[in-house]
Amino acid sequence: MAARETGGRLVSLDIAAGKQAYAREQLERAGLAGHVEFVLGDAVESARRLDGPVDFVLIDLWKDLYIPSFDAIYPKLASPAFIVADNMIYPPNSHAEVEAYRAHVRAHVAQTVLLPLGSGIEVSRVER
Repeated sequence: MAARETGGRLVSLDIAAGKQAYAREQLERAGLAGHVEFVLGDAVESARRLDGPVDFVLIDLWKDLYIPSFDAIYPKLASPAFIVADNMIYPPNSHAEVEAYRAHVRAHVAQTVLLPLGSGIEVSRVER
């Protein structure tokens, strides 16, 4: 809805065609399909091909891809921009990868905070 209200666009990067088909159906029902572009394929490679500037990013995929995803999109970020990473607390078996991501983000971003909402989200503000 925010994309519609601001004249922006939302780009969904996903390797799973079924998930994108489901999302398309839901967006059609909500009357928002015209504001979303779907890119099917590897998220990291797709992020590298995106045009910038990008104002907001949600990272939510396999934990070993969080840092490569961050690195792929970082040069394309607007100033300011926000990056939100999901599942920072749960599941607990990804603790090492989550901590590596958080350390990587802190090396690039001055403002970042872990919020204990749901499965945990890391919200980072990028300003150049």
